Amino acid sequence: MAKRKSSKPSAGQRVRVNEGVCMPEYPDVIIESWTGMVLETQGRGATSKVILEWDDAALEAMPASYREQCESQNMLYTMACLPMSDVSIDD
Repeated sequence: MAKRKSSKPSAGQRVRVNEGVCMPEYPDVIIESWTGMVLETQGRGATSKVILEWDDAALEAMPASYREQCESQNMLYTMACLPMSDVSIDD
């Protein structure tokens, strides 16, 4: 019997942020449609998260003010940790 294709992203897959999603640490930064590569997943069920690295298109769409805020707080703006329910596999 063939394995079912999972709808949950895994390491190495490209994902797209779902409509209406904001950056968790900065709710004024809307990140819908941003894309990136999954580095790892954590947790199970409703608490599962995806750690991703933004691709060039997302970095170009990123507001300079967000980059500056991240840098001032020693946070990486090139990566994010989001609830798995906030992203979809980007075929």
